[in-house]
Amino acid sequence: MESPSSYTFRSSDPLTYVLSLFRTNQASAGLFLFLYALILQLPVIFGWVEAAPALAQSGVGGTWLMQWTKGQFYLSALLPVLFVTIQGIIANVLVTRHRMSRKITQFPGLFIILCWAIVPSFRALHPVQLANILLLLALLSMGRLYKNEEPAVPLFNAGAWLGVAALFSPTYLVLLPAFIIGIGILRRITFKSIFQLLTGTAVILSLVFSYAYITGALPAALSIQFSALGWWQSTSFPSLQLPGLITLAVLLLLSIVAYGIIVRLLNIEGKKNVGIQYWMLLFLLLSILVSGASEIPYFQAITAPLGVVLGLRFILLSDGKAEFYHLVLFTVAMSATIWTVFS
Repeated sequence: MESPSSYTFRSSDPLTYVLSLFRTNQASAGLFLFLYALILQLPVIFGWVEAAPALAQSGVGGTWLMQWTKGQFYLSALLPVLFVTIQGIIANVLVTRHRMSRKITQFPGLFIILCWAIVPSFRALHPVQLANILLLLALLSMGRLYKNEEPAVPLFNAGAWLGVAALFSPTYLVLLPAFIIGIGILRRITFKSIFQLLTGTAVILSLVFSYAYITGALPAALSIQFSALGWWQSTSFPSLQLPGLITLAVLLLLSIVAYGIIVRLLNIEGKKNVGIQYWMLLFLLLSILVSGASEIPYFQAITAPLGVVLGLRFILLSDGKAEFYHLVLFTVAMSATIWTVFS
């Protein structure tokens, strides 16, 4: 039996064709990302797998989202597909705009979707999926700081996007130090720059709570927003989730050791922005410690930066290895779902 490194993929091989759809910079690739996520979500859409709703309190925005979709099965099943596709599209723009790769592909977005699909409990609608969209928008704004003589606007925008993300997942406020570190990576850090970043976050939160005060709902809004924060409680992991969680942990370790390979041939801007992805990944892991409830679906918070890093690593692999390892990950994702169906 041939090893992955020695196997030669032919142009007619269907495995080669899968990833070739995403080795492009065409706008239509966004449709392929959606279809890819939709295929992985089919077991939930058809009702073969029961996607349990999020149990933890998730900020005023997250609470509204879950209440709005309550009792609407197909909406709750399809929105995760839409949210993770949007994450993928923004991630691809982020990588291209800030030169984090020497090749333009859709791999970062593809691997965000794949990381999301690996753990069955991630398939359910969760406010973190929308919070990750807002986080990626904040990173887009943050990237504009490089060699920018007027950083006030991107700093304010980055803080504002993070503030909106915190309305859907309060633990994302833990990322503020990561953004401050990002300022120091992209330019000289000053008290003024930190103040501009924090102002963006504060303005969003102030507007929301001012509206709640005017409508007489301030105590309830404050309770919903901040009661979710608390030390993480250890929990036992259901056996159905273990294969996906173990795979995610392995991918996390591999992404860490791949840093040197990823940045080796990049210019200064690309290296700096890749470094920021690792800081975001670190602080998202730390955010689990203050996530209060011990629910597994929150772990998908790391899938945005992790997917970006994995996508950058796969760009550098030979076609044969990339196809093989992608097939392995896709098989793990589908096998975890099938195991859930027949268990």
